[in-house]
Amino acid sequence: MLITRLPPHSHSRIMTSWFTFSLFLHLVGIALWLGGITFFLVVFGPAVHDLDPRIGMRTLNQGRISLEAISWAGIALLLITGIINWVLRTQAMSAPQENFYPIVLGVKLFLFVAMGVHHGLQVFKYAPKIASLTTQLPAGADSWPEPLLTYWRKWFLLLKINAAIGPIVVLLGLALVKT
Repeated sequence: MLITRLPPHSHSRIMTSWFTFSLFLHLVGIALWLGGITFFLVVFGPAVHDLDPRIGMRTLNQGRISLEAISWAGIALLLITGIINWVLRTQAMSAPQENFYPIVLGVKLFLFVAMGVHHGLQVFKYAPKIASLTTQLPAGADSWPEPLLTYWRKWFLLLKINAAIGPIVVLLGLALVKT
């Protein structure tokens, strides 16, 4: 079996290409998660608020289900590409890192985990109650029942917190790419 070795500069080019591709996919993950959150807060939520309650309650629940699916895809992509980016970066570094990189990475990971916990609370704690209360709505409901509103308020609060933390995480990621 013939084994060929790549010239050193070729290996570097391949690593750079994979790193660039992984960063691109990381940006796609950001767009899915934060873009979905932003769309839900800025466009979808206000639009549903203006609908007749009989239609709005069910429409908001369907939108929530779609947002959760898109968000999980974005989170998975961010997690996978984040690990790949870290591995590629640590392999490419020949000199020891200065303290700036691990500190920024640690803060970024902490905030990412906080966003994941908020998302988990939305999906596993509040969403089942919202879904249950939405299916129990009487056909002629002409106003939002208070128990349903209470869960939606908690759900939206977590969404707003993630919308505030998300850009900070993105900026920390940019700082990591620049170091």
